[in-house]
Parts: sequence; structure tokens; C-alpha cells
Amino acid sequence: MRVIALNGSARGKKGVTWKLMDSLLKGLVEGGAIVKDFQLNEMNISYCRACLTCMHKTPGQCAQRDDMDQIYPVLKESDLFVMGTPVYTDSMSAQMKTVTDRCICGMEPFLRVDSANRVRHPYSWAMPSKFFLVSTSGFPEMENFQPLIMTFRAQASNFGCESIGEISIPGSIALQMAPQLLEPRLEMIQRAGKMLALHGKADPTLLEEISKPIVSVTQYLEIAAKYEAWARKSRGQTT
Repeated sequence: MRVIALNGSARGKKGVTWKLMDSLLKGLVEGGAIVKDFQLNEMNISYCRACLTCMHKTPGQCAQRDDMDQIYPVLKESDLFVMGTPVYTDSMSAQMKTVTDRCICGMEPFLRVDSANRVRHPYSWAMPSKFFLVSTSGFPEMENFQPLIMTFRAQASNFGCESIGEISIPGSIALQMAPQLLEPRLEMIQRAGKMLALHGKADPTLLEEISKPIVSVTQYLEIAAKYEAWARKSRGQTT
């Protein structure tokens, strides 16, 4: 199995998103997968200009030359796409959305009805056949993931791919202040990654267990109070 993993966190490897992804990728490698990861915060990728050159003049090739040129070849040869993004304003990060928009260049200008009986574009080149989401949210409620998960699944469907699972752990503000709370989940995530590599899927029961809130709302607020105190101090406030 070949895997492309995109970390869409603006904080790159300093964020909780990467901690989760790193554990998953370690498990994938342990299971024999070949993994290539990209840190989008370190890359120069422009937004899609909707020029349609990729559809009408240079089929399958974006007109823009930037760091997407590093990503396209790996996308085309991979079997699994791991999308890593924190929840930003109820969706994926701008960095990740920009990449998915730039993958429109793989679509043809023609129209067809897909297996779900929806009108869609056919493709001049194929995205990885399987999509997997890794995400975290600053807030502690699981409901915060619902819009992102719906968007992620829709993106997979738009590209004719299968969404095969999500890892979504809430409360990252508290987890940054008390990182030891995350350690047991990282071990579980690594197990899930190994399953993905060996079997092409992870046990849904394991994914469900991984994605349970680590702290209650009350515990979250108690731990996050340390962050609030730091934030006040950084602003020169005493209360």
C-alpha cells in the first residue's frame, strides 16, 4: 500500500493534529505501507483560479506552477489519502481546502451520472481510491466534527473515492496543556494504522473508541483555565 498524508494544520508538526497523524503513519509503516507526508504549512500553494485551463487546454494538468507539483505525482501513485486537519470554523483548514480545490484539475469538462445517481465529472487521472480523516477540535464536544466529516465524505465522493474512516479527537486546547492525557490514544491510533496497512481498513469499534472524548466538559474547562491564564498574562492582564 502506498500512502500520501497531508498535514493541513497551520501549526505543522507543533500541533495536536500531527501527533495523531504521526501515530497513524507509524502504524501504517509498521504494517508495511510506503508513506509520504507533506506539511502544508511549509509549502507554497496558491488557491484555484477557476481558469479551467486544466479542463480545456491542458487536460489533467493545472496551469499554475507551485508546490502542488510535488503533491500531484504522489497522489496519482497512492492507494490511500490521509487527510489531517484541525476543525477550523466548522470545516477543514484553508491549507487543506486549497489542496483539494487544486485537485479539480483531475476532472474532465464532461458530465456523467455516478453510482450514487448524481451528476459528476469523470476524471483524467485518479485520486487515491481510499480517503481517511484525522482531525482534532479545540472545543470538547463531538458535535464540532459533524460539518467537517460531512465535507470530508463529500470530497471523497466528488473524486470517486471511498471514505474508509475518521479519527476525530476533541478538546485539543486541554490536550496541549496536559499532553500526557493523549498518550494512550496514540498507541491505539498506531494500532489502527497497522490495520489499515494490513487489511485496507481499521476496525470500526477501535476507531469509535479512539474518537471518544478524553476529558469531560468540566475537566476540559479546568485544564483550559491554565491556557486562559497564560493568554491573559500575554496580554498584560492580571484578571
